[in-house]
Amino acid sequence: MAHFETKYGYFSNDGNEYIIKTPRTPKPWVNILTNGSYGLVVSQTGGGFSWETHSEFNRITRWHQDLIQDNWGKYIYIKNNKTGEVWNPAWMPVKTELDSYECHIGFGYTIFKSSYKGIEITLTLFVPNKHNLEIWDLLIENKSAEVADLSIFTYLEWVLGSSADHHREFHKTFLETWFDEDINAITATKRLWDIPLGDRGHWNIEYEYIGYFAANQKVAGYEGDKESFIGNYGSLQNPQAVKDSKLSGKTGKWNDSIASLMVNAKLEVNEKKEITFYLGIEKTKEAIHKTLANYLTHEKISEELIKVKKNWQTILGTLEINTPDLAMNLSINKWFRYQTIACRLWGRTAYYQQSGAFGFRDQLQDSLTYLTIDPELTLNQIRLHARHQFEDGQVLHWWHPITETGLATKMTDDLLWLPFVIFNYIDETDNYDILKIVEPFYDSSQSGTLFDHIKRAIDLVLTRISERGLTLIGAGDWNDGLSAVGLEMKGESIWLTEFSYLIITRFEKLLIKLNEVDLAKYYELKALELKISFDKYAWDGEWFSRATKDNGDKIGSSDNVEGRIYLNPQIWSVISGIANSEKQKAAMKAVTDNLLKKNGTLLLYPAYSIPDKFIGYLSRYAPGRRENGGVYTHAATWSVWAYALLKDNTNAYEAYKRLNPILSGMNPDEYVAEPFVTPGNIDGPNSPNYGMGGWTWYTGSAAWFVKVTVDWILGIRASAEGLVIDPCIPPEWDFYTVRRLFRGTVYNIKVINEKHVGKGVKLVFVNGNEHPGNIISVQSEKIVEIEVHLG
Repeated sequence: MAHFETKYGYFSNDGNEYIIKTPRTPKPWVNILTNGSYGLVVSQTGGGFSWETHSEFNRITRWHQDLIQDNWGKYIYIKNNKTGEVWNPAWMPVKTELDSYECHIGFGYTIFKSSYKGIEITLTLFVPNKHNLEIWDLLIENKSAEVADLSIFTYLEWVLGSSADHHREFHKTFLETWFDEDINAITATKRLWDIPLGDRGHWNIEYEYIGYFAANQKVAGYEGDKESFIGNYGSLQNPQAVKDSKLSGKTGKWNDSIASLMVNAKLEVNEKKEITFYLGIEKTKEAIHKTLANYLTHEKISEELIKVKKNWQTILGTLEINTPDLAMNLSINKWFRYQTIACRLWGRTAYYQQSGAFGFRDQLQDSLTYLTIDPELTLNQIRLHARHQFEDGQVLHWWHPITETGLATKMTDDLLWLPFVIFNYIDETDNYDILKIVEPFYDSSQSGTLFDHIKRAIDLVLTRISERGLTLIGAGDWNDGLSAVGLEMKGESIWLTEFSYLIITRFEKLLIKLNEVDLAKYYELKALELKISFDKYAWDGEWFSRATKDNGDKIGSSDNVEGRIYLNPQIWSVISGIANSEKQKAAMKAVTDNLLKKNGTLLLYPAYSIPDKFIGYLSRYAPGRRENGGVYTHAATWSVWAYALLKDNTNAYEAYKRLNPILSGMNPDEYVAEPFVTPGNIDGPNSPNYGMGGWTWYTGSAAWFVKVTVDWILGIRASAEGLVIDPCIPPEWDFYTVRRLFRGTVYNIKVINEKHVGKGVKLVFVNGNEHPGNIISVQSEKIVEIEVHLG
């Protein structure tokens, strides 16, 4: 059965694939295939690129962003030598009208199925679990009425290093290719690795790897030169080499280097043939030999694809929900966690944004998704980020693996996400010993325990307090676009004051647990001081203001013509607990009245139409786009959390439902983005494209979407005391189930809403025995059955 079908595609019956029915989707719809080291992005037309470790510093193939044409990729051409007809299994770049076409987006793989005049082709792309290569497995079946005489040509352009090769006439001069008969491959290297490494000046080291593009069949020709392939003033849509059915064999140091292989295939009627291509990098020719030996036969390739699928089943299998909302089930059980891990944590790249770097606040938050899978993976992320904290508590806003270079932050919130995630890890595991783990500081030979890292972050934030007692915004808080509000270190952030209060009060509780009573009293006082100032200055009359500029002018105030109300200070007044209940409710009413729109909650309203250099680049976006009056999905997920804390189950569910891309995607020509992953933003009502999604895949909203849905709508969340069950569901639901791994035990939870109230736990049974309260203490059994009745 197809689920959520539109004219462009649908989810498979088991939810493990999204099947695209036409290459002409409104925008490129992509998949990200990676094993955490090697990866590729591939669109429904075959567009995309490959990388290892860092998509910008170690890009393997050339690609430039064009979401209209989607005309940069790695391609396979099929030529019928009898008729001269040419087509592509993924449609681009020839764009021959195929008789049939499907693109199956799966977890760790993409499969193209197409047919043209009786020739059926299945192209499977995937990255093995443990090696730095991608496999293009091409299965050809002749369903025509006569013998098929085909030639297969491949095409890709080498980068091998920094992706910034727009000045191709310069960068191509360092590339060198040759054909290696031993491995049946075009190989390539580069005499310059154009990244900031080396001890003898700028750009003066060699690339460390050998790129290779190989085949498991005897090749009829090869090509290493772009001009020889496409022809002078030619094009990829009609390349000269394919027209001539001949590759020149030109390689060397003096070309615009590509990799093209030609394989001939004759197929009897109903005959099948499999041809496999391999793209990867290794440091030696011997390593290439050793890697390829694992995947040279159809049996070994099939076995590895099964292993890739099983690996993702294992990763995603520790949390499973079954609710009356199928879109919720699909997004939470599979797709958004796959998005978070494959894109945000492993690949750190996508189509709308290519990064390769680690963001201090970004991947820390993303790693929350590991807590229900394997908390040690979250701990690994915590330790990595701790090593990028300075001795004084400051951190790198982002940094690049490979070079370990980065940008020291002037954004205060960055510092506080380290303690935030550590607190969540402790809730999940009850493991306080991690606070004794020692990690070095980025800028010195000194080291500190994770407790030291937490304390230094908080203490530095407490030095960035205004004369009025509110937290200084600096060059932005969570919202990078407020980039000029506090450059003179006078502007204040109401949201950051709320966030700081949350972190400090949680730290105080941790100190009490550790019997650090005097220190706990100190931070209790600091939190109280923040609250007093917040109560005095933050309220604007009907909602909380967002910030003050360096000159003292308010942002997010009823005094403003544009940007009158911002989302974050309203929802975090609830999440942090800093505001009294009356103002929390009033703030959330303002959210409902002003910001809750058809695709979720807007970040602010109304949008800025005139740039304000004392606000920053947020005000320079087109009105209604991204942070300037759009739905910024990362923050919009937090609205669910805030509504649920107030037990407003109607609006908590509305905020979730309107934001869910599966549901927005049912109007695909308006929404345009992939329906199977979260977008970074959706245009708001001040945009003529109201409802259009964008910046998909590479967004922190995916991890948060899962967390707020499970923790706060379904109400199954970790705490130091045990597993909390506190639903806030739609009243019309009859029941739902959750299977969750918690501290080594699998909890099978059934929540029954027989009175259709949607909240309020009345009875709890653990393994058939009535249990007092709604917090399930740690159980010794490996599997525990829980039944909950609401009322």
